[in-house]
Amino acid sequence: MSKHIAFIDVETTGMSSATSEVIELGIMLGEYENNRISRIAEEYCEFQEPFFSIPSTITNITGIHDNMVRGKVLDLDKILSILQKADGIIAHNATFDRGFVSKLLPETLEMDWYCSVRQIKWKEYGFENGKLQQLLRSHRIDVKHAHRALDDAKNLATLLNFSHPLLATDATYISYLMDKNPLKKPVNLRN
Repeated sequence: MSKHIAFIDVETTGMSSATSEVIELGIMLGEYENNRISRIAEEYCEFQEPFFSIPSTITNITGIHDNMVRGKVLDLDKILSILQKADGIIAHNATFDRGFVSKLLPETLEMDWYCSVRQIKWKEYGFENGKLQQLLRSHRIDVKHAHRALDDAKNLATLLNFSHPLLATDATYISYLMDKNPLKKPVNLRN
């Protein structure tokens, strides 16, 4: 029986969910069966205009500038409907993404989140670190747009479909991750 896994990524005006805002959110809902994502079930990506101008450092990293987000608003109902279909949510640095997403949709705090940075021991598999762009290069995954929400979510799903010689037979990174317990619910973010 298949499950659905949501891969989510946010681009933001800064590093702190307390002081920064989401400027782009991307979700890819994938069908998970036989230890891998077999097909894309649904996608969503949209910009959101922040209260203040996007810092130039963020524009340099993401390519997202004020004109791109002007007048744009995230469809929170759509985002929630996709996430509610998921048996788990995976983000590359879930603490970061969950902090921003839960600020927009507190209901997501009760959902099962998995972190492909902290819950997969990339160094044990011979990689220098767990940075997404470096892992994608190491696995020869073609990246068209780095640091863009939907592209990063889809590239993460592609990466996690790979296997490694140190994993059990027929295992993939995603099957390894889905055998883990979800991240603990962040008690301090509730209220």
